[in-house]
Amino acid sequence: MEKLNDKKNFQIINIISTLIEATDHFSKLIKQNELNQSIHMFSSIVEGVSTIEKALNANQLSKESKMEKDKIEHSLLLIAQALEKRQMIKVSEIIQFSLAPQLKRLEKIYEVELPVLSQGKIVVGVYYGAMSPRQVYPKERIDALVEEATNQQVQVVFFCLSDVNIEEKLIHGEIYKNGNWIRESVEYPHSIYNVDMVSRGRQTPIERKLRSEIPFTNFGLGNKFLLPKRLVKYKRFAELLVPFKGITKEDVVYDFLNDKSKAVIKPIHGSQGRDIYFIEKKRNHFSILEGKKERILGQQKFSDWVQHTLLQKNRKYIIQNYIESRTHESEPFDIRAHVQKNYEGKWTLTNIYPRVGNKKSILSNISRGGRTESLDTFLKTEFESKGEQYSKDLKELALDLTHHLDKLFGFALSDLGIDLTIDQSGRFWMHEVNNGPQTKYHEKDWAKNIIGYAKYVAENGIYSTNEFQNGRKLKDQFNSKASKLAVANLSKNKVAIGMLTPQGEDDKLATACAYVANYEGSNFYYFSPKDVDYDTGLIRGYFYENKEWTPKIVPYPDVIYDRLRLRGTGYYNEIYGEFEGIPITNEFYGNSISKLEVYDKLQETGELNEVIIPYQKVTRTKDILDFIARYEAVIVKPEVGSFARGVHLIEKQDSGQYLVAEKDNKQVYSELALAKFLRKILEEGSFLVQKYIETRTKEGNPFDIRVHMMKNGKNNWDFVTIYPRIGLNYATIMSMNSGGYTGKLVGFLKRNFPNNRIEKIEESIKDAALNVTNTFSSLYEENFNEIAFDFALDKNAIPYLIEVNINKPGITVFEFDLARYAIPNAIHIAKQHEGMSIN
Repeated sequence: MEKLNDKKNFQIINIISTLIEATDHFSKLIKQNELNQSIHMFSSIVEGVSTIEKALNANQLSKESKMEKDKIEHSLLLIAQALEKRQMIKVSEIIQFSLAPQLKRLEKIYEVELPVLSQGKIVVGVYYGAMSPRQVYPKERIDALVEEATNQQVQVVFFCLSDVNIEEKLIHGEIYKNGNWIRESVEYPHSIYNVDMVSRGRQTPIERKLRSEIPFTNFGLGNKFLLPKRLVKYKRFAELLVPFKGITKEDVVYDFLNDKSKAVIKPIHGSQGRDIYFIEKKRNHFSILEGKKERILGQQKFSDWVQHTLLQKNRKYIIQNYIESRTHESEPFDIRAHVQKNYEGKWTLTNIYPRVGNKKSILSNISRGGRTESLDTFLKTEFESKGEQYSKDLKELALDLTHHLDKLFGFALSDLGIDLTIDQSGRFWMHEVNNGPQTKYHEKDWAKNIIGYAKYVAENGIYSTNEFQNGRKLKDQFNSKASKLAVANLSKNKVAIGMLTPQGEDDKLATACAYVANYEGSNFYYFSPKDVDYDTGLIRGYFYENKEWTPKIVPYPDVIYDRLRLRGTGYYNEIYGEFEGIPITNEFYGNSISKLEVYDKLQETGELNEVIIPYQKVTRTKDILDFIARYEAVIVKPEVGSFARGVHLIEKQDSGQYLVAEKDNKQVYSELALAKFLRKILEEGSFLVQKYIETRTKEGNPFDIRVHMMKNGKNNWDFVTIYPRIGLNYATIMSMNSGGYTGKLVGFLKRNFPNNRIEKIEESIKDAALNVTNTFSSLYEENFNEIAFDFALDKNAIPYLIEVNINKPGITVFEFDLARYAIPNAIHIAKQHEGMSIN
């Protein structure tokens, strides 16, 4: 067996350690019955185990480690099967008695091989992209890093991109020696503290190469939108968030002020209190307070200000509730908690302090002229007897919230500034969380943890990452360095749209998109996951030229039109992590969405009662029999799935027997035989039962009405097409490949509903679809630009919702209609995102 090298052994031990921590968190989520969070965490665990396997060659697996790895994979399979059936107790048992002990045993196997770092001095690099960190950081911070490096017997070298010699693995950086700064070439450092955090999609090839060979310590949270979305999705600590909306049009500002009268407006990417406005509506006038400067504007001038300041192309803003947090002297304040990982890799509260601003301002930011003092003194002064408890609660909250965020971002965070506040009722709120916060009053404490954690990372070989940094070679992956393809010459003034597609997909839609993109004045190409060179940040894109597709080398696009739709699915998830920071048309996970979850969410709103068909989750056969007794005919279908797989129509007949139809198979059962049959199919997974709405043509064939919608160039929902789908089976419609067929809506309605006003039926279908779309959009945080519905029409031509298809609705025969919406919407998304990046 080939012995592992030190770096690889360090990496594997770190991955296993992270998996053990993630499994412990997974176990807690299962016990709390948090299914969505559990699935997210389980996917991360599966990815981690897969990473271990791919890090090793077959001849590097000892017999002992191979046996343990096989056991772990078997446990994961059992967990996946139990999760699918929602058997949470069984999942918990597998974790406790199998998976967790197996991971710990695997860790011990590799710990035996763990090498000891050589006795030479550890070298830590301090890096800031294209600029020297000494040009970016204040002198006090640089001095603190140098002093702390000396205290911890670490050599620190400051460098930028142009200082890296990839071929010879050298850094020609700045080193402080004997009271002077000198330039010196040194071997690659053992770890790198990166001042700036750039998503993988925006990294240079040199930085990517560095990250593949040297552990970095600093990873980003994303923008001000991403963090709240993730907290809301996983619920914990969501109550701390101050309600806000993204400003995409002028009406958003007016609607918010009409509701609240007071609001705070801030940029999605901003720091140190810059460009933050307090807005107050006073009858027909608007007060704008920026820092200490106040302006009173009338309706027209305020509208001009919104257009020229808040809706400028290269900046995006949010508007949020104004939280009244002021001292007895009417000074605005918040509480900054600075948390860092220390020399043991553990989170510590470096400092927590109040930031108090001028009473004429809404800002408490110290960099904008605010002041600070001891937290305990401040809280005792402002809140008297409650101050001591508030201090304890704030410190506890800061660390609890930090641990939660670290889990949500792949255990890769290391340095955060959390801005909390207390309103007049004593409620805690969180304004925002920042990477690399200001440290004016505690530079030495900050530097102690920065150097300590970088040393810990070096000594333990920790190669942390999160979804903004993931990148891994796939089999047969495109290698731009070995390619002889021409480089595409793209106009910088045109939006570059990249359509992400499955390998070998029919190119009719791509062709339609190419024509529309040309008409809209944008660049367009398509590519598959294997066309991406992760090391260089280049793509083998296919361009439509002279009526044929020509491959060329091209940079990452400005926006991605996602037709792959496999986010969160196996190794395809790698590509979505790679492109984090580039706007994408679809943020939903790739697997079919749970029908039960959709029905429950829509029903809970109380706004769609007229179109939702009565349904129930099936927990036992009696649930189905009770539904049959109530409605005489029911549909039993899998909770997750598509293409009518596993869908059964069950009708009670006059004879007292039951007709069961699945596709073109029909069988008659007695009640006893039916119960036995149902028990058998329920063993295969989770099902729901639904009242059957008889929807048949004059010839007796089943049909439904497919409504396909997309967002247009103004990001508003529009109808792409509406058409009937007719099947030949008794119970369900069929795909066109299986013999099903489609028709024109108006003609179909005239033939099958001759006694009804066709315009009224069409209008009722559109109204139902638009209502469901708007309600569905409001229930999910993920952005998406395409949705399709299947509606039943009863004998009175009343529409009822059968299915919601968010993943990848069929587009056969109307590719060009789809492209007419897809391309303008992609251009809109890119322009909205212009000037932004994930930092």
